[in-house]
Amino acid sequence: MSEPREIRDPVFGFIRIDGIEGDIVSSPIFQRLRRIRQLAFAHLVYPGALHTRFEHSLGVCHIASLIANSLGVLNDEIKLIRLAALLHDIGHGPFSHVSEEALEIYTDKEKLPSDLNKTEKIHEHITADIIGNDPYIRRHIASVERDKIIKILGEGYGDPLLRSIVSGPIDADKQDYLLRDSYFCGVKYGVFDRRQLHREMRAVDDPPEGKHLMISKDGIHALEQFVLAKYYITNQVYRHRVRLITDQMLIRAICLGIDIDQIEELYNLYRYDGSPEFIKDYVLWDDAKFLMTFLDRNFEGKYCHEFLVRLNERRLLKRIFDRPIKDLPEICRDDLLNISRPENKEQRTRLERYLWQPICKTIKGKNLGKITCNPEDDSHFLIIYSYTIKSVRAQSRNDEAAILVDRGPKGISTFEEESALFNSINERLSEAFVELYAPVSYDTPVDRDKIKTTLDKIILENIVSFFEGGER
Repeated sequence: MSEPREIRDPVFGFIRIDGIEGDIVSSPIFQRLRRIRQLAFAHLVYPGALHTRFEHSLGVCHIASLIANSLGVLNDEIKLIRLAALLHDIGHGPFSHVSEEALEIYTDKEKLPSDLNKTEKIHEHITADIIGNDPYIRRHIASVERDKIIKILGEGYGDPLLRSIVSGPIDADKQDYLLRDSYFCGVKYGVFDRRQLHREMRAVDDPPEGKHLMISKDGIHALEQFVLAKYYITNQVYRHRVRLITDQMLIRAICLGIDIDQIEELYNLYRYDGSPEFIKDYVLWDDAKFLMTFLDRNFEGKYCHEFLVRLNERRLLKRIFDRPIKDLPEICRDDLLNISRPENKEQRTRLERYLWQPICKTIKGKNLGKITCNPEDDSHFLIIYSYTIKSVRAQSRNDEAAILVDRGPKGISTFEEESALFNSINERLSEAFVELYAPVSYDTPVDRDKIKTTLDKIILENIVSFFEGGER
């Protein structure tokens, strides 16, 4: 067993890990996280955002331990919580959440066990597979403890309190990524008073389920700050225009690489089937291997290669259209709201193909700029994407579970009931948007605005025409 050690961290100063945790951190499966960036290609807009799942996992372990200690969790349970926090992202693939979407599309769900929890994300199942079977983890963590860790990260183990510390509305994961992403992106949107929030957390017995993680009545303002921090960083950083474009370009590179280019390595990487063979191959991949493999000259002429070259050289698609979905004609609202879901991939492709020719004709006919794909009539380079910005009130929930407030002798209520600020917010203020990204170039911001202004009416008319023609 390794000796306990302290790891210097730019966010928390020093993070202390014990011998078993040190053995896990030193293992190849955990060191792989050094090569998976937390925010994929966000560094193309926030140059400092080069941090990885490695330091994030250490940070979550640190915060989970602080929360557990403040709540009086027993030492044996703290050990499990720390290990669960340390391993919670061990199943991430290249570029973190981008791989999640590809896994959701290409996983062979027919080959997964019928009793598998279908509500969990695929990368969470992969995490459980790795924790249960990785030889290095098996060497240092006993089978019984591995099963408990998997349960803490899944359906729960022991009191609901334990799972809430690692995965819940105010869990250690969210607390670390808010502070860490803010630090490395160079913004203040995700900053909150962590110490005050921890001081006001409570472990409250709520029979028959057991202890739950709650916030005290006096902690309402600290919790408001936390929820607002999550809201602001989501809308200002995670929903930044360039971040959305780079993520969609990566996903399109993967999808075209599998569907059109028929690249076997890509297919095998994202076709999760629950088998040991899949996991054995999957854990060999990280951001660097992904780029080195598919940027290789052997893949020149492939869609996947072209999109990755564009990302590598920061020749990004441009946003040529964006509208709130509520402002669009009723005939297309519902379809556009769901157009980016995996099950609507064929409809999305048809719509992109339908829109591409009018867009090309307008850009070339009015001399608005240059189309930067070859051939110019290739609609695969046009991406339509929709997303929803939830109201700050809706974002205060995780899986629709309200954050509970301990009111002492007065019983238990919810954060929304106790917070005058959040109680005054209309949850229906959530807003959905649809955007189009295209391979165009222009010289000045004036040219950019001219392109968007000219195309806006043409794109909208063709979207309506597409759905009026029964293209559902």
